[in-house]
Amino acid sequence: MEDNKKIIIVCSKNKAKNDAVKNVMKQFFDEFEIISLNTNSGVSETPIGDEEGIEGCHNRIKDAINQEKNGDLYVAMEGILTETSRGTFLCGWTVIYNSEEDEYYYGCSAKVKIPDELIENTSNDKRLSEVVANAVGSTDEEISKLGTNGLLTHGVYTRTDEFTDSVTCAISSKYKIIGKIDSY
Repeated sequence: MEDNKKIIIVCSKNKAKNDAVKNVMKQFFDEFEIISLNTNSGVSETPIGDEEGIEGCHNRIKDAINQEKNGDLYVAMEGILTETSRGTFLCGWTVIYNSEEDEYYYGCSAKVKIPDELIENTSNDKRLSEVVANAVGSTDEEISKLGTNGLLTHGVYTRTDEFTDSVTCAISSKYKIIGKIDSY
C-alpha cells in the first residue's frame, strides 16, 4: 500500500478517460489527486497501429510535463485502429510515466471490430467517432457517454471500459491493488 498522496496528471480532459483513471487509481492508492490537462498527441486524429498510438501517448506526456512538472504519475491514453487480415479493430493504449522512478508502464485494452463500411469513410483528419455516430444516428451526448466502442457494442463495452482496461494493465505492472494478498 502506498502511504503518500499521489499527484496523477491525466493528459486529457475527456470525461471517459478521466473516469477510467479515477476508477482504477482508487484500487491502487489510498490518497490521490487528479489534474486533467489538454495535451497534444502529435499524431492522427485516429491513430493507426500500436506504434502511432504509443507515440501519441508519449507526446501527450511530454506536453503535460511542460505544463505541470509536479506530477507523480502522468497518464496518457490513445484510442487506435489496428488493421488485420480479418478487418480493422478499435482499442485503447495507455502509457503511464512515473516521474519519481523515471519509468514507463504500458497497457492495452480489448479490441472491438469496426464494420468494414465504416472504415472506408475514415481518414487521418476525421475522428472515427464522427463516422460511427453519423452511421448509427447517435447524438453528441451518446458519443460523449459511450464512445465509439459503446456505439458499436450497443453500450456493452464503452470508452470508459476500454480505458479502464488499458489503465489497469499499465499500472498493475508496477503497483499492487490495496489489500491484495501476495498469493498468486
